[in-house]
Amino acid sequence: MGLRKIFFTICMVLCHLIQAQIVYKEDYNNSKNESIGQGPNIIFVYLDDLGYGDLGKFWQNQRSSDKKLLTPQLDALANEGAMLTHHYTAAPVCAPARSSLLEGLHQGHASIRDNQFDMPLADGLNVAQLLSRAGYKTMHIGKSGLAGKRNLSNNPYPDPASLAAHPMKRGFDQFFGFLYHNQGHLHYPEPTNAKKYCYFTDGYNMLMDNTELCYTTDAFTAKSKHWISEHRSNNPEQPFFLYLAYDVPHSALQVPTQAYPAGGGLKGGLQWTNANSPTPYVNTASGTKDSFIHPDYASKGWTANEKKHATMIRRVDNAVADLLQLLKDLNIDDQTMIVFSSDNGPHSTGGQKAQSFQSYGNFNGIKRDMWEGGIRVPTICHYPGVIPTGTEVDFPSGQWDWLATFCELANVPVPAYTDGISLMPSLKQEDDKQVDKGYTYHEYSVGSSTPNYSDFEPSKRGRKRGQMQVIRIRDYKGVRYKIQNHSTPFEIYNVVDDEREVNNLAATMPELQQQMLDKVLQVRQAEVVKRPYDSELIPAVEVENVKNGLSKNIYRGKYDWVPDFKYLSPVESDVCESLEDIGSDGQDSEVGYYCHGYVNVPRDGTYTFYLNSASNCHVMLHDIHLLDNDFNFSENEISNDVNLKAGYHPVRIFYQQNELNTPLIELYMSGPEMPKKPISFFLKN
Repeated sequence: MGLRKIFFTICMVLCHLIQAQIVYKEDYNNSKNESIGQGPNIIFVYLDDLGYGDLGKFWQNQRSSDKKLLTPQLDALANEGAMLTHHYTAAPVCAPARSSLLEGLHQGHASIRDNQFDMPLADGLNVAQLLSRAGYKTMHIGKSGLAGKRNLSNNPYPDPASLAAHPMKRGFDQFFGFLYHNQGHLHYPEPTNAKKYCYFTDGYNMLMDNTELCYTTDAFTAKSKHWISEHRSNNPEQPFFLYLAYDVPHSALQVPTQAYPAGGGLKGGLQWTNANSPTPYVNTASGTKDSFIHPDYASKGWTANEKKHATMIRRVDNAVADLLQLLKDLNIDDQTMIVFSSDNGPHSTGGQKAQSFQSYGNFNGIKRDMWEGGIRVPTICHYPGVIPTGTEVDFPSGQWDWLATFCELANVPVPAYTDGISLMPSLKQEDDKQVDKGYTYHEYSVGSSTPNYSDFEPSKRGRKRGQMQVIRIRDYKGVRYKIQNHSTPFEIYNVVDDEREVNNLAATMPELQQQMLDKVLQVRQAEVVKRPYDSELIPAVEVENVKNGLSKNIYRGKYDWVPDFKYLSPVESDVCESLEDIGSDGQDSEVGYYCHGYVNVPRDGTYTFYLNSASNCHVMLHDIHLLDNDFNFSENEISNDVNLKAGYHPVRIFYQQNELNTPLIELYMSGPEMPKKPISFFLKN
């Protein structure tokens, strides 16, 4: 009998090993190995405080004034690809916007919010981690600001390797640029500057010498070109992801030392040099610091600061053309997606005035505002042969959508934890295939006011900001300033027909008002910062004629993270009485489950949800990421508290198991006069 059992066990193991080799065809390839090297290169160019109106195609070319900015190369990039004219940043200021971009989470879930500068980015499945696991080489060049704090009074030169969230600890293979937020306020390194201590960091090494003439736009561009060329030479079959975060036109109005070098690409334009070169690090590190004004602006009767602002943007315009020429020289321009965008609306600091060029376009608001001028950002997407030329995308989207978009490009599944959706259908003008969550969401708080500009709507001038919140549902944007409590109503604007937010429709749309008030409580977690509505009870949904049970879809495949299964095709669907039946199909490896149903909350109050899972699992309540046991998987129980109104609340459970094991998902709940017990689920009858 003992030999029989051993023989039977060996047979079962062999069957599992054979089964593990089967590749099931779904909407995405299941095997990580099959997806390695299959996606296009991705370059994400991120500017700091570039307004929607700062680019020609978005606003400047429409102006009749002589005082206008010229961006011919970026206009050409837009003509050859897509303009996203209703694309939003997550927050109207630097750090939280960058956090949401990389994490794929809006500001209701992101790990950094409000003005939390130099806070460490959470250790999770961000864009770089995801693409790295998908087989990409990843590089971050430019401004980080999410690596962690330094104590200037204690040590302005901390060991970069000591930072909790150094980019190379968050999925990037390499880094070059400014690690700290305030270093990006200057555009020439000044290592001994007692306020900024501004110096480049290359990987974990600080560059302290011979950088004083390295204009950051030039250095970051040259380093990018050098890295792309080197990677292409060494690993021509491996796709790359370059996150190029320029620090202009933010803060200090500083311009280059000289004109942009002639030509572009491999042989011309900006070139990376060695540390001992007569022009250390970049071929423009010579001449006089902060001296060059672009000839198109030099003779204008503008202020010196206006000429500098225009030159800074024009320098990026030249740099993007230089990068594109490099891609053409390497014959990879049609294998590369370029995304160009900005972290928030335009600034009015350091001598620059957003009003000079109407950097906010036809909108109201600037940086730190939740009006369109503060959060709608100029965005271009270029991918020859895939994105049709001259495309305009007016689908409402947010920067947290790029993570899901890059998943589709890399041929890997969208993770369950992201708030985003892939924008590829809209970019390819396949609107009927576009997934639509139905809303975009934003929150932010700051103690200042909207500028009192004469070309702003009277109702927006000088408005106190305070706690602010935005939700856009279809064409309608709900926005509220100076929130005192959750009863503070939304102003409602049709931002398609009324982009200047003049006509407040709230009085005529009470049902939409209530929908917005309910929805903003169903899409966020009360964490990280304090909001006036944190303790508000999350509304239930109306469900009639229910029965016991929950639906279960079964998926085949091996994934590095828990997928959002709505993008995939189930091999089987069923209704089960409880989560105890999760493994009733007999699968114990390379299997995924998606279950959904309703939990009945008996009375108003605070409830605790508990999760035990044998493998990676993600649980959502409404659109709240309630329990995440995926990237940082734990065999121990995890829990979370939420405030709920009595009634039915939708729950979605995503579970992925790659290795041989007995599937297990245990969900418990406790609350007012309710001891901890397994959750009973309900379905619509």
